[in-house]
Amino acid sequence: MGIQRIKVYSGITLTSLGVSLLNLPLFVLGLLVMMTGRKAFNPMEKDSIYRPETQRDTALILFILALVEGITGFGAGPQTSTIINKLTFGLLTRGVSLELHLILIAPLSFFFILHSLSGLGNLLLRKGIKNEVVYNLVLPLFMLALFSVAFYLDTLYF
Repeated sequence: MGIQRIKVYSGITLTSLGVSLLNLPLFVLGLLVMMTGRKAFNPMEKDSIYRPETQRDTALILFILALVEGITGFGAGPQTSTIINKLTFGLLTRGVSLELHLILIAPLSFFFILHSLSGLGNLLLRKGIKNEVVYNLVLPLFMLALFSVAFYLDTLYF
């Protein structure tokens, strides 16, 4: 995994923490960290987010987050919380499961947005669209807009 993609992933993690903790400065810091990896949005770079490797990385991250989201969801439920509590040797109580379940919404949605836009960029590259404005400006701005919508909707819940 290259340094540019690590910047994007760490930026998404900071952004997710900012949403989960309702901390706007941390959200903005995550966006800035993500945007410092400008080479990550250049489709001609070997470390671009539009490569199939990014799709595989984000798919794995999404799979792990979805599993943890499911386990914590069952752990937060009134009927299934005792089963999850026993399976995790008391680590996931009903309250902890609910906290984690709500906190994991932000990273799950943000990595889903990255995964989807990475696939869209990969598809456009395979279709022969080489306009760098699309990859360096339109798709990143669309990603920021979707991140902002996800942030807004997540903060409405709490």
